[in-house]
Amino acid sequence: MTKVSREKIIDAARELFREKGYAGASMQDLADMVGLRKASLYMRFPNKESLVPEVLNTTLEETFDLPDIGSADWRTAYEQIIRSIANSLTARKRCVGFHLAYGIGEDTPLAKQSVKDFFQGHRDRMTEVLEKGMPRDEASVLAADALVRLEGATLLLALFNERDAMDRAIDATLAALPATEK
Repeated sequence: MTKVSREKIIDAARELFREKGYAGASMQDLADMVGLRKASLYMRFPNKESLVPEVLNTTLEETFDLPDIGSADWRTAYEQIIRSIANSLTARKRCVGFHLAYGIGEDTPLAKQSVKDFFQGHRDRMTEVLEKGMPRDEASVLAADALVRLEGATLLLALFNERDAMDRAIDATLAALPATEK
């Protein structure tokens, strides 16, 4: 039997969720992707829903794992975050969290909470950076608006392959920053 790492399973689940959404992805599809029997996969993850927090936590950490963010001024750090999110979305032409948001419901409470936590994590981390230069309430609104712009650009990217939509979203997000600090 082949030894398959937990990370490989999580990465494969992320791609499967991106491509098929929550409802369309199956544990059998995932087992086939990683070269395991379905029973072996269930020994590691009790169900499909248990993969959602793992996938989203990994994605969130990768997005915000930026080497110089702590030493950069807040504007530079924010721009790095925006570009990291945009690069992640552009690389796959869709957001796994956004894709999952439409396939989960009340019957999958762990998955539903994980999606909320994923987007709140983005918003909170951006807000933390922005509030170094503005009041927290303003920072929170700008962070939410940035997510809306970037996620919205993935629609045009996914449907029409309009890569410049993401560039416009980045430009609009950075242009929304106030000229002066608090």
